Amino acid sequence: MLAALSLALFPYPGAAAAPEMVEIEYNGRVISVDIADLMLMTDGKGGQSVELQAQGNYEDLYEDMEGADARKITAREYEEEQRARQWADVVEDLTLRDIDNRALELVKEYSKAGAAVPPIMGSSGAVVAAYSSYTPKVVCRPMYVTDIILQPGETVTGVHPGDPVRWTFTPSKSGSGAMEQTHVLIKPLMPNISTNLIINTDRRTYQLDLVSDAKNFIPSLSFTYPADSLQQWDAFIADKKKEREGSAVLASGYSIDPEDLHLDYEIRGKDTLRWKPIRVWDDGVKTYIQFKKGSVKKSVEAPILVVFEHKREVIVNYRAAVDMYIVDRVFDKAGLIIGTGAHQNRVVITRKGKQ
Repeated sequence: MLAALSLALFPYPGAAAAPEMVEIEYNGRVISVDIADLMLMTDGKGGQSVELQAQGNYEDLYEDMEGADARKITAREYEEEQRARQWADVVEDLTLRDIDNRALELVKEYSKAGAAVPPIMGSSGAVVAAYSSYTPKVVCRPMYVTDIILQPGETVTGVHPGDPVRWTFTPSKSGSGAMEQTHVLIKPLMPNISTNLIINTDRRTYQLDLVSDAKNFIPSLSFTYPADSLQQWDAFIADKKKEREGSAVLASGYSIDPEDLHLDYEIRGKDTLRWKPIRVWDDGVKTYIQFKKGSVKKSVEAPILVVFEHKREVIVNYRAAVDMYIVDRVFDKAGLIIGTGAHQNRVVITRKGKQ
């Protein structure tokens, strides 16, 4: 027959792991009992007092428990609960090494966008950002939709928002065929919240920071792709080189005579324009416009060259080499232009000295 015992030194739940042997008071005597031979009974409400019964097999449960809310656990179950609670006491090593701190510094430096290419205005008032120049911070507004416009022909393979509960992300498209464009429509459900968004496509990965404002928002955002433009120029130059090499008729030998060089050119334009040329010269046949190293590559888009003739802007043949435009003629006055209307930037090049 099982005897009811009183255990005052072993409360449940306890903070410490269960010992193998416990001392209990039984009929005025203190005895040691193996925990495997004990069963704990509680009121099921987290009380500190317990009633302990000795048993032969600790996996068996008793049927003569008092109270409808009584909860019976075996010693093995108690040990498992204690083992699970130990995970709450594990201290994680969150110490950052010097190399980890350096990585965070790089992230902060990139986030400041100090060397980023500034955005420009596109058609219908859309904001146009240079892809990979910085992480755009897109200002959204509750009850309004912000449209993220991707490159024509680009296919989305994944959209991963940081907060999918308080923000909605809806797919859409425009155009058809090769000119079909995917749109990601973003709408926050409340103001004064922020998150980030990663869009994976078959060509690249977009990273955006999203901010919800009660009054202001950006209706649409699209991108320019400077690297793609340079690749197109590289392909164009390579094709022209093959055409020249494969031509059956070769032009007669041509060499530059230093006496034919004309170096006197005036270059007028804002010094803040990174694509402003550093020098211009001609050899009497062709004109060479040299830019600062890497300046055209880092710009949102390459400037267009036009020649001023009789108050008209005429587009002429030229090709882009590394940090240089080579014009197939000599001109008196020309311009390098980016943008349109009030947002246009231009540099004027004038040939001086003897004509």
